[in-house]
Amino acid sequence: MGSGKTTVGRALGAALGWPFVDLDAEVEARAAMTVREVFARLGEPPFRELEHEALQEVLRRPPPMVVATGGGTFTFERNLALMRGAGTSVWLNPSFATIISRIGALGKQDRPLFRNEVEALALYRARLPAYREADHRVDVGAQEAPEEVAARVAVWLQQVGSWSGGPAGARGWQPGGAGEG
Repeated sequence: MGSGKTTVGRALGAALGWPFVDLDAEVEARAAMTVREVFARLGEPPFRELEHEALQEVLRRPPPMVVATGGGTFTFERNLALMRGAGTSVWLNPSFATIISRIGALGKQDRPLFRNEVEALALYRARLPAYREADHRVDVGAQEAPEEVAARVAVWLQQVGSWSGGPAGARGWQPGGAGEG
């Protein structure tokens, strides 16, 4: 939530010439409602099941691709196992203050697990151990443009040999942030 997963993911996909997939958009298409509506009408457990099913479906697509997950996706072991088997994970790590400033008042209405800053900080802290399981961490500056962050990720992928879209870099995962879903 507010870490830049979708925006940086789109920029990374464009830079690499790889398709971009937003997992929350995939869930919304399956559910025929927004993430917020799924949480409000069905609750978090049904959302997590839809999310897992969408992730499985996305992973059946031919690589390479860049996938932006929801902030909570990476915190569930079954999702983490799928992602580890499919590609390289990247944690976008802006400061919590940056996340709060990016979200603003509208974001608080759109994000089902962001009720207020205190609860969001607690959620962010609870998710940190899972985020630290990512293959690579990218600290993101408050004023850093998404294209700059995407370029840093692309350089890292090239350095580790994942640029070609082979097994280690078939997909770029971006779990970071306090997570909307």
